[in-house]
Amino acid sequence: MIDERKVKQAFTLVKNDMINLQRELLELNIRQQRIMEMLSKLNNKTIRTSIKPKVKIKTVTKRAKKVFVASKTGKKFHDKHCPFAKNIKPKSKVIFKTKNTALNHGLKPCTCVK
Repeated sequence: MIDERKVKQAFTLVKNDMINLQRELLELNIRQQRIMEMLSKLNNKTIRTSIKPKVKIKTVTKRAKKVFVASKTGKKFHDKHCPFAKNIKPKSKVIFKTKNTALNHGLKPCTCVK
């Protein structure tokens, strides 16, 4: 025969186990939510820190050095691509590396010189 007291005792034990399991599940759920909140905060921080500020990169291009040309007998100096400079004969051509050196020699700039 089945003892009713033992059956009741077994049911109360199972009931207590179920209640304890529910409490543990609630605690786990709360911990999981806290962890998820912490992870989302970390993700926001890492996203913010991983976004790098835009940096303007300047590309340095070498400009072709301007060469200025004048005639030995002339009073003006020209850019080497100027049509007047191309008409100067090689024997009487004087080459200046800068505009200032040409100005220091007492020459005036042509309209091609900026």
